[in-house]
Amino acid sequence: MHFSIPDLQQFHDDNGISYTGYNIYIDGFFHCTARYKQLLSLHEQLQAQNPFFKLPQFPPKKLFLTSSQLEERRVLLEKYIQLVGQNPILANSDLLITFLFSAQQETHSVKMHEVDIEISLMNGYRIPLSVSSIDSSSTILDISCNYINMPKELTKYFSLYLINWSCAKDAQPALKKLEEYESPYISQKYVRPEDKIVLRKCYWDPCYDVDLMIDRVSLDLLYLQIIEDLDLGWITADLQTKDILSSYESKKQKREYIELARTLRHYGRIPAGEAITDAENVGASGDMVRVSVSLASKELTLTSKAIPTREQRFKVTRMRCWRITTLHTMDRPQTNGHGSLLEESNKNFELSFEYLISKDNLKWITLKTEHATFISVCLQSIVDELMRQKNGSGPVSPRCGKRGSLTYLRRDGSSQLITPSSSSDTLSSANGDSYTSGSSREIFSVQRLTEKFASVAFKSGRDCVENNAFEAIGDEEL
Repeated sequence: MHFSIPDLQQFHDDNGISYTGYNIYIDGFFHCTARYKQLLSLHEQLQAQNPFFKLPQFPPKKLFLTSSQLEERRVLLEKYIQLVGQNPILANSDLLITFLFSAQQETHSVKMHEVDIEISLMNGYRIPLSVSSIDSSSTILDISCNYINMPKELTKYFSLYLINWSCAKDAQPALKKLEEYESPYISQKYVRPEDKIVLRKCYWDPCYDVDLMIDRVSLDLLYLQIIEDLDLGWITADLQTKDILSSYESKKQKREYIELARTLRHYGRIPAGEAITDAENVGASGDMVRVSVSLASKELTLTSKAIPTREQRFKVTRMRCWRITTLHTMDRPQTNGHGSLLEESNKNFELSFEYLISKDNLKWITLKTEHATFISVCLQSIVDELMRQKNGSGPVSPRCGKRGSLTYLRRDGSSQLITPSSSSDTLSSANGDSYTSGSSREIFSVQRLTEKFASVAFKSGRDCVENNAFEAIGDEEL
């Protein structure tokens, strides 16, 4: 998980006493607002659950903080939560999942009640559901798949996503996977109200398509997704191939349609917007050029905007590490009509990765893009899948993290024991005005590949942590 705390807000409780809330973003999107003491309570419970594990250092307690001290605390809390998110044990902890889920509910003052939501298929067909406002993503995924009679063992190949159709048509990042730490109802209504919830396959490697083609329902979902990806231009085909595909579609020859589409250039591609880069093969040596960025199974592709036929592909298995550089600004965060914060806005981003050009020849490639976080999330998702394949397992189960028991400390200081069977329907929150953050430049995450493909490391600063297993990438992969 990519955590950040780019800004904070001032609130007043029922007695008129002011306090500070820190706005927590996950994977570039606003998730919740939490007080210092709430994060401290989480830290203490994580430490108690992992007594022999050294947690990141938590910022010390201080009373009567000045504006500059609040800014310093924001930075330290951000570094702390980033370190937690980069550790696979802590990131998948039931305590963290439950805390984030409860904090989202409290932030938006959502109590448990029955709500109507729609889950869309890629052809626009809508599944109407009545669910709880605090049902998790995996719960609603199970309900959706059961509604369309999909075999339970195939559910793991799919996930729920929020999709922005206008961005999708403009080849901009359009998808956000709904994770176990959030309520799809809350995330759509309060954070991304213009988006639709869609059911899509959740893997990168096309080899898993074969598993879906043995069942009528999963085959139909794969077929509809490919048609839509072609219509959006995410997959490209020449005129002759398009005619053949149209013929298959008119005759409802779905298997033939899928098999032909799987041979196409950019099959399975996810667009990631535009960037300015110094990559040599898409422009003159030493020049910064504008490119379109996309990701597919095991690779990142840069396509020249000036010469669309010129592109450069980078294998994920040859990226030693990558990092995101951010520059916070003094601008106020963007909010939607409900007063909720949206994506991390008003920042300059730079994603850099160290790439194995040839044996013993590493080079840094830099992308200046506002979509750096999205690209990093996709890279990590690809890496995770490669590691599962290396270990002999398939696509990750939707329940990679689960909600567990947690003593949740509310903003008002009261607490509630939350268990997997409890509703948490009494959580509430107040709203307040946004607070302007200070200006600072920092490296907020560094990710590296250990073993052969991946693990995640975190280090502030421009130098990467050395990868002790990097020599495992040999000539046969160049």
